[in-house]
Amino acid sequence: MLQQNTLKEICMSEPAIRALPEIFESFSDARKQGFMVMKNLKEQGKGVVGTFCSYVPVELIIAAGLIPVGLCSTSDETIPEAEKTLPRNLCPLIKASYGFALSDKCPYMYFSDMVVGETTCDGKIKMYELLGKFKDVYVMELPRTQYKEASRRFWLEEIKAFKERLEQKFGVIITDDTIRAAIKERNRERALLKQVYELSALQPPPIPGLRQLQILYGAQFKFVHEEKIRELEETVALIKEEYRAGNRPVSETVKRIIITGCPIGGVTEKVARIIEESGGVVTVYENCTGAKQFDRQVDESAAPTRRSAIITSPLGAA
Repeated sequence: MLQQNTLKEICMSEPAIRALPEIFESFSDARKQGFMVMKNLKEQGKGVVGTFCSYVPVELIIAAGLIPVGLCSTSDETIPEAEKTLPRNLCPLIKASYGFALSDKCPYMYFSDMVVGETTCDGKIKMYELLGKFKDVYVMELPRTQYKEASRRFWLEEIKAFKERLEQKFGVIITDDTIRAAIKERNRERALLKQVYELSALQPPPIPGLRQLQILYGAQFKFVHEEKIRELEETVALIKEEYRAGNRPVSETVKRIIITGCPIGGVTEKVARIIEESGGVVTVYENCTGAKQFDRQVDESAAPTRRSAIITSPLGAA
């Protein structure tokens, strides 16, 4: 979290260019606007790998020259379609995700040449089994504990197997150098997103929690890396500039709320919206949409394959 001298550091930031509402709108619409970007990338011959969980080592996907994209659905539109196959009492996130795949209404699922799943829960495992009937699905087995050395060895072998599967599927060779470059790329992005959510440690927070969520969630659907980095840098700089100028959209007296649990975004933004319309402010998203995904960096001094195994695993960054 931020140290006591954060406000002083904020006041040293450079002036930014665009207005905050424009930037917020850019991230809010990123998922929809990303459809055409993805289409163009596919037409250029880029391979696409869809993922459902932050445990998946996207560094390896990037190192293979491929485009990773999140497939967790944040709309309940296709749940009725999914319930024709899946039990009605199953997790709505699973039903929505499967429904979009089944009905072919998700462009990101459509463009995915391969879908990577993971054994996080029985419901997802069943979904991957059904999804495998019409998509190329690869499932990574997660260790059940983080405290045993055997679990770490097991996960490292899963990482290596996934690397081999990517090379086989897409006819590429993933080298130590490409892994190093991908790790640096992801570390740079994670560091900027961490700056975004750590600003909410200030009193008062510089932006409402809903705006923070739009940035964290929307960033994953910006597929041109350097453009995304520039926009994140601009966003952080402008938030700091507005704060320095005394523009405080959040009151110092509001209750500060943490949201934890499952991923949040899209239709589930209503949770943050209700909290903030009721006089609170969401300052922390302690889930895989927020801190869990961006808090830790990959150790760039470790062996490349082990680096990917560390940060993206349930074993943490140790």
